[in-house]
Amino acid sequence: MAGFKPFAFIGTVIFLMGIVVAVYGFSFLISKNELQKNGIIVKGKVVDINKKAIYRSPFVTFKTLDNKTITFLSKLEVNVDLFKYQVGQEVEVIYNKNNPKEAEINAFWEQNVAQLYLGGLGAVLMLLGIFLLMKSRRKT
Repeated sequence: MAGFKPFAFIGTVIFLMGIVVAVYGFSFLISKNELQKNGIIVKGKVVDINKKAIYRSPFVTFKTLDNKTITFLSKLEVNVDLFKYQVGQEVEVIYNKNNPKEAEINAFWEQNVAQLYLGGLGAVLMLLGIFLLMKSRRKT
């Protein structure tokens, strides 16, 4: 019976890690909601492509409402096979009216990949932790 106690400990640790990861993903969701609620949407243009091994992300430039030009690098790095942006392509940009350097492409994946990934990973870790806890309880 004592041999199964490590399953309970490991299950508890993995479950708690899952909660932390899911809460971290939820914090991304809150910040994105803030940008959606208070952000300003303008047109931007892809001016360059950042290349890292097999990943790509676009450099985008746009003008704020007070005519300042801002350039940013999209935080979403995409596999070269799935990358859809081209230099010169027009994109929709959303930026924080109080801090225009806080900007991103106004598209589903660019805005939601972090919370989807972290939320999914957190859920998987929590389920794995629960599975290990249940397995240890059945054996004891």
